[in-house]
Amino acid sequence: MRFFALIALVLANAVTAARAADRPNVIFFLSDDHRADFLGCAGHPIIKTPHIDRLAAEGVRFSNAFVTTSICAASRASIFTGLYERTHRFTFGTPPIREEHVAASYPAVLKAAGYRTGFIGKFGVGMAGNGQKEIFDFFKPINRSPYFHKMPDGTLRHETDLDADAAIEFIKGNPAGQPFCLSVSFNAAHAEDGDKKDHYPYPPSVADLYTDLEMPPPKLPDPAVFESQPEFLQKSMNRDRYFWRWDTPEKYQHNTRNYFRMISENRRRHRARLGGTQGAGLWTRTRSSSSLVTTDTTRHRAASCRSWSHYEESLRVPLVVFDPRADKAQRGQVDERMALNIDIPATMLAYAGAEIPCGYPGAQPDPDHGGQGDPGMAQRYVLRAPHGQRQDPEVGRRARRPLRLCPLF
Repeated sequence: MRFFALIALVLANAVTAARAADRPNVIFFLSDDHRADFLGCAGHPIIKTPHIDRLAAEGVRFSNAFVTTSICAASRASIFTGLYERTHRFTFGTPPIREEHVAASYPAVLKAAGYRTGFIGKFGVGMAGNGQKEIFDFFKPINRSPYFHKMPDGTLRHETDLDADAAIEFIKGNPAGQPFCLSVSFNAAHAEDGDKKDHYPYPPSVADLYTDLEMPPPKLPDPAVFESQPEFLQKSMNRDRYFWRWDTPEKYQHNTRNYFRMISENRRRHRARLGGTQGAGLWTRTRSSSSLVTTDTTRHRAASCRSWSHYEESLRVPLVVFDPRADKAQRGQVDERMALNIDIPATMLAYAGAEIPCGYPGAQPDPDHGGQGDPGMAQRYVLRAPHGQRQDPEVGRRARRPLRLCPLF
């Protein structure tokens, strides 16, 4: 997808830069339903993700990254606010994120610190008050349903292509000398739930990928595994969607192949378009950009097919961080310590030298450990409060160490 082409652009413009003396730009890429093991750099035998692989080779890939709530609305709210769902209390069917949490979100803090802030793609949350109008200088939500959008001339463009166009527009329009934070949030590779035939509508540019390959089977295909699960899981919406997507060999092959195509949607023509923009001054705007890549949730590939569960396949996500200012000795690493989605906003603020709100329980890169995070990260827990239930705040205090810079609450 153009997601990966954008990463290639960032790398091409940043990799030769020396350690920046000023505050870096921050580019945050968020995909949807992208499994942690579906990356070339994670050892997948089939899927092609060359640009993320390059980003990992020049940065750090976290092999034990997890979301704190495995459902997209709550997870995205946690990424914006740096808070567990039990604190921000936003998910499907709830009131919007409260104004005090919006005011402490990473875009709000960075904007107050002098950054130009932009958001493109799937927003996926509600914010009280003026919300996104106050925290973003550039706000262009682009959604799926359908993935293909009709243009004024009658042609159809895929959502990820439109995201890339908007990202280029934002970067080109950035005032010289002003640092920026751009968040690009892709709908892909989320299924198009309303289309039971073409669940994963990929752009024509990737139609030639994986055509003659047999898709690998799920790791736990034995029906006995499903039958061993509690009854409420066996009868959940996860099981309904299994019958939409994977219950026959034909469906499994068709949908897995198209899911891979959506992840690998990086084709040469997109790279050529973006490469042609380098002469327009993008080099000077992105040469000192720190980039973070992750997803909001992931999914199973067995008898229960979606996220929303406590199982590892549902919680574990890809996470790659690239900082062109890092010493060469710190690049190309695989960090096995635990990282959570609520670490991401604190990390971006730390990169920018902005003050991290005292309510953030997330960790941030620690200069005393090579900028790679505090060794105490591995001792934390992944927590999720059931929808509609309150959880004792002391649980979070005991399970998660506070930031070194300030108290947890």
